[in-house]
Amino acid sequence: MNSDPIDLTSCDTEPIHIIGSIQPNGALLAVDLDNLIITHFSENLSDFVGDLPPDPTKSKLFELVGETQCNQLLERQLDPVSPHLLRPAYLELPANESNSETVECLAHRNGRHLILELLNFEQNYSEIWQQDKLRQRIISDLLKPGSLQPLADASASVIREVTGFDRVMIYRFAEDLHGQVIAESTNRPDSFLGLHYPASDIPNPARRHFTLNLIRAIPDINAVPIPILTSGNERANADSTSPLDLTFSKLRAVAPVHIQYLRNMGVDASMSISLVSNDELWGLVACHHYSPHYVSSSRLRFCEMLGGTISALLQNVENTALLRRSIAAERTAFDLEAIARTNSDLEQLVDEFSEQLMSLVDAEGLVLCIGGNIADFGTLPKMKIDFSTLASQLDDGIALTDDLGKFTKLTADQISRASGAAYLELSEDGEDYLVLIREQYEHEVKWAGKPDKVETIETNGVKRLSPRGSFALWRQERLGRSKPFSLIDREVLRIIRRALFALNSLNRERAAVLAQRRAEADTTKMRLTLLDAARKSSMGELAGALAHELNQPLAAISNYVSACKQELHNSGIKIPNHVLENIEDAVNETSRAANLVRRLRSFISTGELSMETANIHQVIGQAAELALIASKTTCLAELRTDFDHQIQPLNIDPVQIGQVILNLVSNSINAIGERPGEIDLLTRLKGDIVEVSIRDSGPGIASELKSSLFDPFIGSTTGGMGMGLSLCRSVVEAHGGRIWHVQSETGTEIRFSLPVSSNK
Repeated sequence: MNSDPIDLTSCDTEPIHIIGSIQPNGALLAVDLDNLIITHFSENLSDFVGDLPPDPTKSKLFELVGETQCNQLLERQLDPVSPHLLRPAYLELPANESNSETVECLAHRNGRHLILELLNFEQNYSEIWQQDKLRQRIISDLLKPGSLQPLADASASVIREVTGFDRVMIYRFAEDLHGQVIAESTNRPDSFLGLHYPASDIPNPARRHFTLNLIRAIPDINAVPIPILTSGNERANADSTSPLDLTFSKLRAVAPVHIQYLRNMGVDASMSISLVSNDELWGLVACHHYSPHYVSSSRLRFCEMLGGTISALLQNVENTALLRRSIAAERTAFDLEAIARTNSDLEQLVDEFSEQLMSLVDAEGLVLCIGGNIADFGTLPKMKIDFSTLASQLDDGIALTDDLGKFTKLTADQISRASGAAYLELSEDGEDYLVLIREQYEHEVKWAGKPDKVETIETNGVKRLSPRGSFALWRQERLGRSKPFSLIDREVLRIIRRALFALNSLNRERAAVLAQRRAEADTTKMRLTLLDAARKSSMGELAGALAHELNQPLAAISNYVSACKQELHNSGIKIPNHVLENIEDAVNETSRAANLVRRLRSFISTGELSMETANIHQVIGQAAELALIASKTTCLAELRTDFDHQIQPLNIDPVQIGQVILNLVSNSINAIGERPGEIDLLTRLKGDIVEVSIRDSGPGIASELKSSLFDPFIGSTTGGMGMGLSLCRSVVEAHGGRIWHVQSETGTEIRFSLPVSSNK
């Protein structure tokens, strides 16, 4: 018994791009682009280039094709495009010592390799391009249809006429990647029209190749593949030390699992043309023949052109359908928004538009949840359904399912009336939503054989998945599910959700504003009283302190000057008139200073602001410049700004805010002293507030001061009375903002906030 662990291999991981062989209807060689030395060659290369040296991997490309033809190849567009198209060159190669023959060469670059695929030259290669009847059919049958089914039918018919295959099918992929034959042209008595094929029939590596290569031909599935060899005649497959990537190779050999698949279908030759719509693999043109069937190069290129044309037409048909549905959805969204201007009740609005909303996505029922209130419209189950489980499936605010029972437990009645649902989130917090419901869609799916792979055990004991062996009609009753939601449905729902989400947000904002206004109306007097009391208390302390600190020295100055005058008089000294005038001026000036202090105290006590619209950045700049000019030290600090220019002019008292900036910048200048340093002024818009930051590289603030930094009479950096930061706090709070110290390892950073819109 084999004791090795079981390796259950799926063709989803099969490295078909490094299969190490080609189909025998051509030859291949690869060269290193750095030195043009041959690195790989197919075993049959001599059939096309004549006699080869014993070890071709020691030869250079120009030795086989000639220097002129070699240079011409290198001048071509070699990098693959997406999709990779057939772009043949024609080479004269020596068939033997006496003469040469023309071969068709498909050249492309893959990494460091230049890969050349050689095909027999076709003498009458232009015949297909000159058939007037065929051109007329393309114009009349292919280009005229404006809907999908006539286009698919015409495409299958035209391609079968061009290629001569026994059967040509148009195969469309569903969102779950399984395929369905939607059109067929055949000379066979049986028909595959309408049959479904599971997604596993086309594994992921094959889908990738269909996306990168528009056409793939297999003339004979029973033909023996030709090995690709490298140095020392080593096979260049996945197990090789030098595998060759054949991603863009047209001659790439067929994977064994696909050969078995075609044999199980009774097919001997096949061809596929990729159909791409909006940069996605939409489907395939699948061509089958029940004996070997070779399609000439010119007809392959013609089919490549037809495939591109059909893809463009399919894209046009699908985009037209999307546009029509999107226009209908946009019209409904516009009507919703227009009526919402006069009616803010979203439930009433949805009630009025419920039939229209359900019609847009073929729904039979609708559920709306706003603020915890649930309203139902249309045909719904008797028992309520919990849709909250769909919230985990949201993609851009939308969750779609045609199998609601997969996410929540349903009764028989609920399954019948609500098998599918489209869940639209209508609020950021997820509390509000709208659900459009589709009823059960009972129908029969016709599969081409039971859609299961068969597990086989090879002689070495390794388990492997093989294609199913029978393609006989297998019917499956599809119950408990709705019609699936399409990509067009999702786009329609996106448009509707956008409108409803915006309207619900507006309603929430209106409700919040009304509630805020009511709350403000109830608390305005108390708030103003408290603010006034707090302001008068804090600023009164400040004003009293200022008056006390200044009035005493002013009074002393006045007394000293008056005493000097009296002493001079008592000593019999005649005072000159100009000195007497100076003495009188000194007494008067001290009186005026005392009067100014009293006025300052009165102003501070009232705390009134003179509000106006001002550019905060200009205020900051002017105040910072003034701080530099007024500095008593030689300032070596570099002043740097980082302003958020999204900030619009603010409603502030620019003088008071300027005083805050002046004070903070002056503190930073004094903290840095005469040392080199930096002072950064920053602004940031954060929602409804503007944050201003003053950051310096000074020694920082002592830890014992941080908790009381903004209290009156707490000194920080200046050695003064400690009134600056307390004043700053009072001004900022009077504007409806706040001020705080930001913890940092070095220096000091003070931030304060101002509301974007203030009616303080």
